[in-house]
Amino acid sequence: VRNCCLEKESAWWFLHEVKVMSHILYPLAGPEELDVDEKIGMDPDLWLEGPDKERETDDTTRLFLVESVLLLLMTSRKSREMIRKARTYVILKYADMVEELEQVSDRVNECVQYLRRDEEGTAEGSSDKMVTNQFRRDAGETKEGDDGAGSPRLALPPSTTYSKASTEADVDYDGVD
Repeated sequence: VRNCCLEKESAWWFLHEVKVMSHILYPLAGPEELDVDEKIGMDPDLWLEGPDKERETDDTTRLFLVESVLLLLMTSRKSREMIRKARTYVILKYADMVEELEQVSDRVNECVQYLRRDEEGTAEGSSDKMVTNQFRRDAGETKEGDDGAGSPRLALPPSTTYSKASTEADVDYDGVD
């Protein structure tokens, strides 16, 4: 995968058609319990296994996976936005907390610098806010330009079969959101 990520022209295809981020992040994800806010927009496969999930044990494989993320982050602003929306930062943050190999940890830090920085020509803190607002808009919680303050945050986007007209729509079965 890492060698394929060297082709800058392939980044869009990898991110949108192949949806490679979930496949790259899965071996890096571990058994940590994620907050509801951290799960918003994340592929459920990355957190559903819970404490049974084992992180990749091979140092070289972890290094290549993190370098793949770094190569995709370097391609373009749109690629970085897509990677932010995949909640890559959350997985890398937890992976780095338990990482023993300094070389892998250094690459994770480089990825975090790309993920957390503000893009050129945008306001301070806008990269993080952009991801949060995008999820809220996708979930129908806010309108364009609304900051969404005071609105509920859903762990997952609402189902396409969800209907406000339903009498069961206001019942919170799991107490999560």
